[in-house]
Amino acid sequence: MTMGRVSVIIATYNRATLLDECLDHLRRQRLSPGDEIIVVDNGSTDDTDAVVARHQQRCRVPLHLVHESMPGKSRAIARAVAAATGDVLAFTDDDVNVGEGWLDAVRDAMNDPAVALAGGPVKPRWQSTVPEWIRRGRDRHPRLGAPIALLDYGAQSLDLGPRTLLGANLAVRKDVFVKAGGFPVALGKLRGTLLSGEDHELCRRVQDAGFVARYVPEAAVEHWVPADRARVAYFLRWFYWSGITHAIMDGPGTPSSSRTLAGLPLYLIARAATSSARALAALAAGNRASALDAAVDVAFTFGYAAERWGFADHALQAPARIAGEVV
Repeated sequence: MTMGRVSVIIATYNRATLLDECLDHLRRQRLSPGDEIIVVDNGSTDDTDAVVARHQQRCRVPLHLVHESMPGKSRAIARAVAAATGDVLAFTDDDVNVGEGWLDAVRDAMNDPAVALAGGPVKPRWQSTVPEWIRRGRDRHPRLGAPIALLDYGAQSLDLGPRTLLGANLAVRKDVFVKAGGFPVALGKLRGTLLSGEDHELCRRVQDAGFVARYVPEAAVEHWVPADRARVAYFLRWFYWSGITHAIMDGPGTPSSSRTLAGLPLYLIARAATSSARALAALAAGNRASALDAAVDVAFTFGYAAERWGFADHALQAPARIAGEVV
């Protein structure tokens, strides 16, 4: 298998201004004959149609607009994949600006016939009002980049292994994507929730099927980070939903390798208890980033328990209420 035609796919919902900037950066890539860009509108009520129409007049390759009325990013992606004609599907998001040479780097990676999935760093494009301690905090606590969809595994290319790539910067051969079952519709963004994990599950399935997945540092993009996603309440809510996501991915029962109490892994309960103490100590010391890094363990356990015990919808705001808003 070698690199062929590329279908760049973007799911969007009511982000016409950001989408306009995203498409402007995509049009500057080295697009080849046979490539295409597909925007799938997941029920927007803003100027999305007009934005796409304007870029259709300027784009050197076909730029298609398709619609998926049923809410959910995974469903929207499935609609776009059904319309795609490329050999490789290159996914990004409507609030992402791809870097110069992004598509070239994707092509270089996928020209290796052993590689079926590839992607690179997702760097921040901060709104000016994002607190400085949030910007700095992710350097000391890398997982704090997850709620704001940031990723960086360094400057060297490497096989992915247990790591994951993000849907904001991920390319996969279409036939492998289909064989792996695509993005699972039980995961991924759905309005009113912060479900995630669809990209992680795809990376796992592709590698479990014997294919190579690779991190490519040259294939870099920038993700818009607005101030309302850089608040403590949002981080806690995101990790709460991450707990729900992981409980769904674990399936109806807890893995047999884990000792459990009331359906929860004992290590998770112990980590939440320890993290509660760490969060209080860090707050007392005035270290807000460390306090947040500890508090998200508690939020994650709340979410995992909510899914396990069947009250996920009712517990939606519990972590934010408990911790309060400190930004």
